[in-house]
Order: sequence, then structure tokens, then C-alpha cells
Amino acid sequence: MEATTPGPLEPDVLNRDDVRRALAEHDFAAAFTLIKKWGGLSQNRIGAACRLTPGKVSTITSGAQRVTSFEVVCRIADGLRIPGSMLGLTPRPWEETPKPAFEHPTAPSGERPPTDDVPWRPDATVDLASRLTGRDLV
Repeated sequence: MEATTPGPLEPDVLNRDDVRRALAEHDFAAAFTLIKKWGGLSQNRIGAACRLTPGKVSTITSGAQRVTSFEVVCRIADGLRIPGSMLGLTPRPWEETPKPAFEHPTAPSGERPPTDDVPWRPDATVDLASRLTGRDLV
């Protein structure tokens, strides 16, 4: 599923307290179980949306395996259209974000803005975070 296609979850499923709590705690065993129950999605549909195998969804749902990868959490958010704020992430690319009140002036063609003025780039941060290892952080 691409990041521009609508997700399979209805807003009333995402607004349930039990679903919100499971997502906030990154308890994907509970979240997937609740999504299956209240959203009517099968393991196959959850897996296809999140780019996970049905077997992986099953092991996560049973509690035999936990989701610890930042990349997988992002795929779950994007595939099921779970707003980033519900998972402790920045707003996802498909979420509507309000336009800033002030637009930073663009540099003349061919010039790069000064380094201090370059805004934080979530895509670069996600890429860096996915490549870091434990040794990099010690």
C-alpha cells in the first residue's frame, strides 16, 4: 500500500480508548487484536497494509514477538493510516498539516540557503535512525 492511498481504518476505531492506549504504548499485540475486532480487518489485510507477512502479524498478535523497529512502526502508521501523534511520531506525510503562518523566503535560483536556516528534515532523520546501530549510540 502506498503512502497516498487511504488506509483501511475508520476514525471511530482510532478514537476508541483501548485502541489509543495500545497504540500509545506500542502494544501492537493488543492494537492488532483490537483492529481485527473493531475494524473488521483480517491478519492478511493488516499485513498487506503494513508490508508484513500474515505470519509476522500472527506472531505479533500472539505476543510471541514485539515490534521494536522504528521502520516497522512507521510502516504500521502509514499502512493503517494511524496519525503519527498516536504513536509518538511526527505527522506522517499523508496527514494534512497546516501551512505555517510565515513562509521562509526561498534563495535565488542556484543558491543554497545558509545552513542555519535549513529546517529539520524528517526524511533524513528517519533514514539516519534506521541506519544507526547500538554501537553508534554507546
